[in-house]
Amino acid sequence: MKKLTTLLLALALIPSLVFAQTRSISEFQDKYREMDNTTFVDISGSLFNFASNIAKYVDEDDEDKEDIEAASRILGAIKAMQVLKVPFDLLDRNDISSLEKNMKREKYEQLMSIKEHDSNINILAQGSGAELENVTFLIDSDDDFVLFTFQGMFSMSDVSYLVKNKQNWD
Repeated sequence: MKKLTTLLLALALIPSLVFAQTRSISEFQDKYREMDNTTFVDISGSLFNFASNIAKYVDEDDEDKEDIEAASRILGAIKAMQVLKVPFDLLDRNDISSLEKNMKREKYEQLMSIKEHDSNINILAQGSGAELENVTFLIDSDDDFVLFTFQGMFSMSDVSYLVKNKQNWD
């Protein structure tokens, strides 16, 4: 009976572990989110799920149907989104270095790096190939550091489709 209870408990916890935020990001957010002059936004997956359900009501002959369905799948894949903005006068720069180092240990890979004027943007994610998980933006600007995370599993084919067809969004 004890083995059965342990097995059932483990099975119940698997969904929460699959899309759990990584330890390095959680620790960084926990350290800074309650400080004065920081901004923290946490949006649950339920809101994204609600938005993704709009595609169910798209007319079959709608010319944007394919775009809406791809966007719907991406929105439905988002389990949570967090944004943390910390002014540099409150931030220990060593914490950023530790965050990046720990994210590499947690199998994050850099997808893209952008430098524009005095801002650096690094886009990282776990996974590779057909699916990406936990897409994270590290944004380093003149005055602030921003940590932007999307938790969930994202199909590269949907993301690629939307990027390819973005000219149709106007």
